Amino acid sequence: MYSEAEKYNNQITEAIRQSHCAQQFLTHGRVVVVKSESAQDHLLGAIVKATTSGSNKQYIVLVLKPDVPSTTQTPLEKKSGNFPEGYFMVPKSKRGLEDDGYFAAPTSRKGSGAINIELPHHGAAAGVSYEVRAIDRKELLCICKQKIKIDQVRLLEDGSSAAFSTTVQQLLDLKSGGNKYPQAVDPVKDLKLKDMELVQAWYKWNSLREKMETNKCHDCIKLEEHLKLAKEIKRHKEEVNALKFQMSDEALQQMPDFQGRIDVLKEIGCIDEDLVVQIKGRVACEMNSGEELICTECLFENQLDDLEPEEAVAIMSAFVFQQKNTSEPSLTPELSEAKQRLYNTAIRLGELQAHFKLQIDPVEYARENLKFGLVEVVYEWAKGTPFADICELTDVPEGMIVRTIVRLDETCREFRNAAAIMGNSALYKKMETASNAIKRDIVFAASLYITGV
Repeated sequence: MYSEAEKYNNQITEAIRQSHCAQQFLTHGRVVVVKSESAQDHLLGAIVKATTSGSNKQYIVLVLKPDVPSTTQTPLEKKSGNFPEGYFMVPKSKRGLEDDGYFAAPTSRKGSGAINIELPHHGAAAGVSYEVRAIDRKELLCICKQKIKIDQVRLLEDGSSAAFSTTVQQLLDLKSGGNKYPQAVDPVKDLKLKDMELVQAWYKWNSLREKMETNKCHDCIKLEEHLKLAKEIKRHKEEVNALKFQMSDEALQQMPDFQGRIDVLKEIGCIDEDLVVQIKGRVACEMNSGEELICTECLFENQLDDLEPEEAVAIMSAFVFQQKNTSEPSLTPELSEAKQRLYNTAIRLGELQAHFKLQIDPVEYARENLKFGLVEVVYEWAKGTPFADICELTDVPEGMIVRTIVRLDETCREFRNAAAIMGNSALYKKMETASNAIKRDIVFAASLYITGV
C-alpha cells in the first residue's frame, strides 16, 4: 500500500503546482501534509508564514516529526507537574509576562515580520518532536480543509515555547479519533483542477491514504524497521523474477523470429522434429563464405553436377562477390541456365522464410545474397585467360577481382568438405579441380612487388 501511494506523490505535487486556486488556501494556519525524505511516513503540519524568495514562493511550516523527543528537547516539562530533581517553583505573583507557561493567549502586538529563530528549528512539545522549516510548493503533498490558529509573532520573532506547544497541540487534536490526516480539499471544487489524470490521481491517493489510516501497522513501534524489511524482501523477489525471466523463452526479444527460422530449417530438412541436426544441417554448418541455405540447397539439388569445373566455380562466384552495380556479364547458355536455376532457388527460400513470418522479401533476399557480376570474369580466369584480358570484360576494379577469386578458393574448400560429408566423390574431385584452376598467376602471388624477380 505504501509503494502504491508513493506512485501518486509526484502527480499530487504537480496538481498543487498547476492549480491557480491553491494560493488562496496556502495562508498561515492552513493544515498541510509535507513530503518526508527521511521518515517512512509524511508529515502533518501547518503553514506559519508565506514568504517570497526571488521568483519562488516559499512557506515556513511547522511539522510534527515521528521521532521520539529527547529529554533535552522538552523545555515545557515543568508544566506537567512532575518536576525533575533541582526544579523549583516561582510564586505566581513574581512571574514576569515573559514566562511562556502563563502567557498562552495570542499576542496583540504587531510584529516586525522578522524571523528570529534559526531555520530549521527543532523542538519538542506535548510529548512529540516538531520542526519549523522553509519549503517550496513542490514539497506540499496535500492541502487540508482545516485551519488552526497561528501566532506568527510569538512563533517566529519571540520563539515562544508556549506558542509552539499550543500549535503542536492543535495539530495533535486534528489527529485524534484515529484520523492520521485531516480531510483534504477537493481537487475540482476547491482547486479547480481540469486535468482528469491529475484529478484521478488525487482521488486515488486520498483513497489509499484513508485505507492507510485504518491500518493497524501505524501503531507498531517497529513500523520503520518492518517497512525496510518489506522493501528488502520485495527487492529480492524482483531480482528472482528478473532472473527467471532471463532464463525463460519470453526473454528472447527475437523469439518469434527464432521460432520462424527453426520452422524453416525443419521444412528444408536441416533438422528433424526433435531438433536433431541432419546431414543437410551438417553441410550447412560448413558454409561460411556464402548464404548457408542457398549454398546447401545448391549442393543437395545437384546444381553443379552437370557443369564443368570452370563453369561451377564461375557460378559459385555469386556467393562471395560483394559489389552490387556492375556491367552485365556475357554468359554461355550453360552458365545462363545455371544462373537462373540458382536464382530460382534463392527466391524459393525467400518465399519459404516469408511464409514462416520472417521479415524477408524474397526478391531482395536473392539480390543481396547472389551477385553474378563476375561470373564471366571467373569463368575466363579458370580457363586460363590472362589477368589483363579478363579486366577488360568488366568495370569492376582489379583489386575487387583479386579479392573475389581469393575468397572463391576458400568457398571451393568448403564445398569440397561438404561433398565429403554427403559422400559425393565426383563433386569432391570437381571442387579440387576448380580450386587448382583459379589458383594461379598474379592473383595468388605471395607479393606483387617481387613477382617475376
